Amino acid sequence: MTRRTTLRQRREFYVRHRMGETYQQIADTEGLSRECVRAWCRRQRDGGDCQTRYRREPRGQLSQFDPKVPYCILRLRLEHPRWGPSPILNSLRKRSSLRGLRLPSVSSIGRYLHQWPRFRRRRRQGMERQRLHQPTEVHQRWQLDFKMGIALKNGVQVNLHTVREPVGAACIGASVSAAGQVGRNPRKVTLEEVRSTLRTCFTQWKTLPDEIQTDGEGLFVGQPQDSFPSTLTLWLTGLGIDHLVIRPGKPTDNAEVERCHRTLNDYAVVGNEDAELTQLQRILDKSVDELNQELPSRAKDCQGLPPIRAHPELLEPRHPFLPSHELALFDLERVDAYLATFTWQRKVGKTGQITLGGRHQRYSVGRTYAYHQVLVRFDPHDRHFVFYDVQDPDHEIGRRPANGIEVTDLTGLATWPASLIPQQLPLPLFTPKGVDC
Repeated sequence: MTRRTTLRQRREFYVRHRMGETYQQIADTEGLSRECVRAWCRRQRDGGDCQTRYRREPRGQLSQFDPKVPYCILRLRLEHPRWGPSPILNSLRKRSSLRGLRLPSVSSIGRYLHQWPRFRRRRRQGMERQRLHQPTEVHQRWQLDFKMGIALKNGVQVNLHTVREPVGAACIGASVSAAGQVGRNPRKVTLEEVRSTLRTCFTQWKTLPDEIQTDGEGLFVGQPQDSFPSTLTLWLTGLGIDHLVIRPGKPTDNAEVERCHRTLNDYAVVGNEDAELTQLQRILDKSVDELNQELPSRAKDCQGLPPIRAHPELLEPRHPFLPSHELALFDLERVDAYLATFTWQRKVGKTGQITLGGRHQRYSVGRTYAYHQVLVRFDPHDRHFVFYDVQDPDHEIGRRPANGIEVTDLTGLATWPASLIPQQLPLPLFTPKGVDC
């Protein structure tokens, strides 16, 4: 073991060296190394003192924790490349191998991962833009969208359906559907898949929202050149839900659900591409539950709490819903009243027919009006489409029973069986003014 020198010895080294002794002679007589004597002599020659200053070597990030902790952090980040510090910490708490060990904070995990450039994320600086007509209450509006063509390792693609609640900052639901083989254009989402996703959300949260907001995808709004409402719009109208469509070319109007796509993809899909479709759906369900109840939200109104803790009113149904009550809740009169607000203009074909509400819905106006423009309105009293001459909008030239807008067509469900007694729907309790309970 190296012997330490004292302050007195160090001063004597310098005096003896100035008297003519060499570094080696001093070192031999003191039993020290030549380098030690030379270092202290030169420090004093240059005006320094003889004090020892030991510099502690900087310790690595998370060095005060059990070695298994940083190992698990790196392993989780490599398995889930899009996970941030919060999901990683949440997973550490659930690992049996780390039970009883002290765990780092979210910020410590972030600093630890920031050591490696591959784990750093670029942050885009942008100005916040206020959008018009924003919801102010929980379950007032849900945003719906889907991300298409996510490739899995088994060679298939899936479409990710996401529903987001912007006020409560909660992911209402997520589902995946098969989209064909990798290398081909992903299969389009079907109306039944969208209805299934929404029904699952209605059932899990036991409520219907006031509004559902989507983009202008053809599945949501119908054909661009046709102003006739889509089947989805009419189904939602029958349930008492307003269908809102964002401005064309303005995906930022749907910013919350677009960001939710990325969160779900990073948290649940990336790192699990080897899962089968059913297994991936279970992972998504578990991830949605963790995002809503366990992980702190970065949404401004949540103040670092999970959405359900920050907004407990998410668990309070706004319009109570049970799957068995959907047909009773569906009001065809609302659909009729909505259709009655439209006026459509069509050109009659050479056979005297027009199409309305889809290419398979043809109505005969008469060969007399071939190649003429006609106006079409819906009469809710007898559920007929009524045709008028453009030149004389008040002159009725014909009417035909409406097709494809019955309860079964719009809901995809069979009507009430004859043996089933109608059920009483739950009504909100209230106290009339002036009546004491």
